[in-house]
Amino acid sequence: MGRIGFWQLLLDDKVSYWEAQKINGASDAADRAGSYAYAAQQSADQSHLRINQLSREVVMLRTALTVLTQTLKDSGVLNEEVLDARLENAMERAFPTPPPQPVPVPHSELRYTCIKCRQQVLATTTLMTGDGPMCERCPGVY
Repeated sequence: MGRIGFWQLLLDDKVSYWEAQKINGASDAADRAGSYAYAAQQSADQSHLRINQLSREVVMLRTALTVLTQTLKDSGVLNEEVLDARLENAMERAFPTPPPQPVPVPHSELRYTCIKCRQQVLATTTLMTGDGPMCERCPGVY
């Protein structure tokens, strides 16, 4: 149902003023949502076109680099082994291997220091109090 105009409201005795206001408000909200969806679609289409352009440029650059390198190798200006070693070194510097992630300690082996007796106890045998971890062996108010 579209917007309810003044004359329709005046001549139709089945729709109250308040219902017409609610219907018109919902219609306006639907129009706004539609325009937002259209704008989002346009933005996605522009992004898709830009990605396609960049993909073509990458292919063109790769082709140009391949032809240039092959021409330099064929003319004897470049030593193939030196070029390969330098290229591998540059790639390693550009994309370094990430440091190994620390291995998490299993919860069953995790230890806490009891705030009362100061002993190292397993986390599974501690109770968390307002002051900190307390082992089950220490008497106290929880």
